[in-house]
Amino acid sequence: MPYRDKLDAASGTGKLITVRRYLDPVAAQMDRTLLSANGIESHVFEAASYNPMLSGAAGGTQLQVREGDLRRVERLLEVHPGEAATNDDEEAAAVRCPRCELPYCFHERLRLEGSSAGTALAILAAPLMPFLPRRWHCHKCGHVWDDPKEGPAAMTKLEEGDPRPVFRLRRAHSGMGLFLGLLAGFCGAILVGAALPRGADGGLAFAVLVGAPFVGWAVGHWWQYDLCSEPGCRTALASDRSECPRCGGAIAGVVRSADAHHAAAADFRRELSALRAADRAREGEKKKRRKNRPAGAAG
Repeated sequence: MPYRDKLDAASGTGKLITVRRYLDPVAAQMDRTLLSANGIESHVFEAASYNPMLSGAAGGTQLQVREGDLRRVERLLEVHPGEAATNDDEEAAAVRCPRCELPYCFHERLRLEGSSAGTALAILAAPLMPFLPRRWHCHKCGHVWDDPKEGPAAMTKLEEGDPRPVFRLRRAHSGMGLFLGLLAGFCGAILVGAALPRGADGGLAFAVLVGAPFVGWAVGHWWQYDLCSEPGCRTALASDRSECPRCGGAIAGVVRSADAHHAAAADFRRELSALRAADRAREGEKKKRRKNRPAGAAG
């Protein structure tokens, strides 16, 4: 890329360049938080923030930094977009989430952003904010807890050759079904009302108007599809796939929300680590029995 010819620029100087593109704006903000914590100026740019459905076509959400900070940024961010890298030496003392093991944890009073309902609750609770207790909040998986020592000292590691887990992020067309049902109900009620003789009971038209949205929502809720849960990927997954065709992650299960990806990945790592430890313990017991076996005993 052209900006790679100017890597020797002074830190914090130069024009803004795009270093990552995301389908998930939350993932972009998480990486921006990481860069800010390391003293690096960065900006998140959403080309189609007014319509999330057009975001991908418009280039997605972009993370931009100064040319002079490029090398530091690339060391801090992982190869996979949307996932911030962690340096074990620098973050050994960081508070980690006991659920997902990531260090994106903040001691704060309340965190309700992320949905329209959450925004409304935050506005209503604003006068009470100074009186609410501070708790630890994970900005990756949404877990809330009190004891900062409850989390692990470091992330459970995968061994070389282990699969990197991703999950089927199950979605449904409930909203689209409801919208089409409302449209069909409105049009159907007009047609039925026009077909009825003058003075006839309009109960049938009312039933169409009310029932069609419910039927549309039910059909949309039943019509489900799967996406890759890896932040920044979100590739559609066919039912027969065992790995994501874009990011190469091994499909290890199903999650119902984007935030659940991080906790499910941590569960996968812990389970695999426990199985490995159990295997090593059994192998150690076998070696110990063979070592203590009397000479000449039958195998």
